Amino acid sequence: MLIIMLSCKRAFAGRYTVNYLIPCWTKKMNWYHISTGQFGYPQPEDSYLDETYDLTDGCPTCEIGKRLKNQFRFRSEPKAKHSQFLGLNWVFDEIFVRDVVKSIFEDEQVIGVKFTKPILHKTGQPLKTIYHMLVDTVLPPSLNADGLKSEKCERPKDPGMIKFLEASGSSLVKGPFCGSTKYNYPRGDNELITMFESTFSSMPDVVRMSEWFGSGGTASRPILVSERVKEIVNRMKWRGLIFRPIKLINK
Repeated sequence: MLIIMLSCKRAFAGRYTVNYLIPCWTKKMNWYHISTGQFGYPQPEDSYLDETYDLTDGCPTCEIGKRLKNQFRFRSEPKAKHSQFLGLNWVFDEIFVRDVVKSIFEDEQVIGVKFTKPILHKTGQPLKTIYHMLVDTVLPPSLNADGLKSEKCERPKDPGMIKFLEASGSSLVKGPFCGSTKYNYPRGDNELITMFESTFSSMPDVVRMSEWFGSGGTASRPILVSERVKEIVNRMKWRGLIFRPIKLINK
């Protein structure tokens, strides 16, 4: 298989420009949505959203529009020592990794990711064994939403649901409501996120979708990785990362 290194110059969010080399395969490149198992909860559990995210342009009810502003805080060092990739409950679009992943990704020149240390909540000190995998490259809108279920951030209309949410004190019935739409993650084995192939031209190895996914009071933007990242993970026999193929179509 022939690999050609292309020199690319790309501006992110109109704020800064990065020069990098991207390997281009002569055959079609596959892409994957990645996720992990969840170990523990972000701290402090009752206010982690405000502590961790900037909600200036985000919705406190559905979470659409939130932006990371501070390091995640952990209750303790994760004990899943045989997993090289980990996640937190309630947080479905952030990946945490062991030292070895950071080292190999940097050696292999995986593009589109950088690493920072989460914080131990009680002490405020960085974790010793875990890094947060930061993904800043956001794709342009490229989702083909045909067949996907979606939900709008608005007050429920079903009387039974309203009664249930009011009894539990849920913000999903109190608001505020932003009116934005997010998509439910495909669940069946044959149900895949479908995107336009041309979107991935000259993109780095790790990117984030611009569309929001989730349900109820949670929203996330999926992280996608190239075939090259999957090949590295498989070659190293790392555990903890789940790959779901992206279905690529032409416009």
